[in-house]
Amino acid sequence: MSNPTTRSDLTLELLPLPQPAAVNDPPPVEPERPLPMDCCDSGCESCVHDVYADEVDHYRSLLAAWQARNPGRSAD
Repeated sequence: MSNPTTRSDLTLELLPLPQPAAVNDPPPVEPERPLPMDCCDSGCESCVHDVYADEVDHYRSLLAAWQARNPGRSAD
């Protein structure tokens, strides 16, 4: 009878590491496009369309970072 504590007699079973739940890293939410009536057409310094364009740029950078963290997942 062999000693079960010798290194050659041990069999290690590797268990998979737990994966974080998808809800812990939800995809970013796309900004809502302003309606035509949201703009007053008075040449505001920060027009709703300019603000929306900035929000879309920010959303795209957040989405790219999220996709890099979550390969194979869809943001839809």
